[in-house]
Amino acid sequence: MLAAAIDQSEASGKPVVIFIHGLWHRPNAWQRWAELFEAAGYATLAPRWPAEIGGAAAPETIAQAAAYITGFAETLHRRPALIGHSFGGLVAQLLASREQSVATVSIDPPPSRGDVAPPRSPLLIIAAERDHHALGASVEPSRQAASPIDYIDIPRRGLSPITDYGWHEVAQPSLRFIQRFQPPALSHDDRR
Repeated sequence: MLAAAIDQSEASGKPVVIFIHGLWHRPNAWQRWAELFEAAGYATLAPRWPAEIGGAAAPETIAQAAAYITGFAETLHRRPALIGHSFGGLVAQLLASREQSVATVSIDPPPSRGDVAPPRSPLLIIAAERDHHALGASVEPSRQAASPIDYIDIPRRGLSPITDYGWHEVAQPSLRFIQRFQPPALSHDDRR
């Protein structure tokens, strides 16, 4: 099913945004986000973790999770934009540190414990006010990054800002950030 979505995304000629969910959500948590980004001119993908499709167990390390998402990103003809929430945000940051995205949004990422180097592509970190683990160690290494890094604190938001009431207050700045670095038009610089 995801292979067909990848083929359709590539055939559309639109820039691709890959949504990476955390450990407590499913890909359908991104449905409203996907609709918003598709209306803005992007193709979207929201892969499931292997255990969700009856395959191998869930990734046990951030490196395994990053390798799994990298597998999808490498099938594309140009680098995608990445948006991740919670554990998915940490995975997205790791891929940004490897320059595997054109731009990355990390929403409420947990502290990285040193797994994530400074990003090599633009990064937006969004922290929900009531999610106290969000910035932690994720911010400090990023201060050394060569690429632009933006930070947004979203007031009155808890642990599920991608699905809770007011989700669009998180989605809109994410869309604007992605548009800055990957407009809906084809960019020849990002072809592989």
